[in-house]
Amino acid sequence: MAYQDNEQEQVTKTWAGEKAKLAQMPLDKKIGYVFTYYWMHMLIVLVIIGVIGWFVHHQMTYIDYKLYGVVINSSQVDENLEKTLPELLGMDKHEGFSMVAGLSGDVDANSTAYYNQIDIYTVSGQMDFAFTDEAGVQYLCDLGTPLDVTKQLPDNLLDLWANREATFSQRNENDDTYFDNYAAIDISGTKVQEYFGLDDNMCYLVIVDLSGNEEYMQNFYNLLYEIEIGE
Repeated sequence: MAYQDNEQEQVTKTWAGEKAKLAQMPLDKKIGYVFTYYWMHMLIVLVIIGVIGWFVHHQMTYIDYKLYGVVINSSQVDENLEKTLPELLGMDKHEGFSMVAGLSGDVDANSTAYYNQIDIYTVSGQMDFAFTDEAGVQYLCDLGTPLDVTKQLPDNLLDLWANREATFSQRNENDDTYFDNYAAIDISGTKVQEYFGLDDNMCYLVIVDLSGNEEYMQNFYNLLYEIEIGE
């Protein structure tokens, strides 16, 4: 005896009624019926599962970058440092270190709209230190971004790098006047230069500290000191 559906379609359907109806249908009819009347329900369930899955994945894998280093006028750097330095800098599993090489001080080299790549990193607050050559230091000085290394680097590093402070003419941040500033430290031939996998032309370290993460900047300085003394 065929099943008699006494429920109003799409209005008073109950689980018991639908279960009884499906029990009377062959498999192909069941599949067709479910997709005909419940495709929206299945879509909503799939969307919810997808959102939950994305949220769980994001919570497990997201990275909040806390320190930014760049290499200007060279593409050579040890790319593994992005993986190894977070732990050495005392970061937790969701915090990261970014090291970007291949930026240029040449305005025409890698321009995007009105800014070249260095400008974008500078104005977005994503540059804490830079390894570069003399031209790169002067480019940053023309932007007014480098800090005085004698005031930023701790005494133990300055003692190790005695007489390596490099003076450059730097533009004031808010006008076009210039002043002399210890804008870089000469790291040529140091263990730091070797540790970061820099080529020989990358002989200057510039401190910009735009992200303002003082804890990790101090940890960075401590790491530089340990590299230099061989720990």
